[in-house]
Amino acid sequence: MRIGIFGGTFNPPHKGHVRMIQKMSEEMNFDKVLIIPNKKPTHKRCDDLADNEDRLQMCRLAFKDPKYEISSIEMDRESDSYTIYTIEQLKKQYPSDEFFLVIGSDMFLIFNKWYKHKELLKACTICVASRDNADTIKELREYAFSVLGIYIAKLDGEHIHISPMDAYDLSSSEIREKITQGRSVYGMVDPEIIEYMEKNKLYGYGKKQ
Repeated sequence: MRIGIFGGTFNPPHKGHVRMIQKMSEEMNFDKVLIIPNKKPTHKRCDDLADNEDRLQMCRLAFKDPKYEISSIEMDRESDSYTIYTIEQLKKQYPSDEFFLVIGSDMFLIFNKWYKHKELLKACTICVASRDNADTIKELREYAFSVLGIYIAKLDGEHIHISPMDAYDLSSSEIREKITQGRSVYGMVDPEIIEYMEKNKLYGYGKKQ
């Protein structure tokens, strides 16, 4: 199988997340996509990060395609949630399958700072969601060559694929800020997630504005 891996805090998951993985899944012909929320740190205070179970449940509400599987693999693991550890664990579970890590262009441009990034490049294909404009794609290609030592011809290099997409400027932090301010986030997240956030008093719901 071709397995896509899409990780993040998903705090909360929004329509930009869903749109990005839908396009990448169609383009790369994934057989399965693992949606993997990050673990809530136990060593530091994160007041605006929802609990693990809340974020898992919101992901179940957001990612509804039958090929999507919400995974708690990083939350369940006692060790640090480094991506290379996740890939290594998944390779033991799916020894015959091929893995594709889906990330945004902002994360790719600091990829050399990821823990064991060279091993990660060998373990899977990095699928980069990029703005669909020549300047952004040029920046990604130049970074890959100058920092990672990988030449990308057009959109593909060794273990790297660039996927140009229409811009969809939306962030979880923006959504949380709007909620705190008492403003509507309809159209940014699914109604079911809004109902869940209200019911569970997440991100300021249920507090006096």
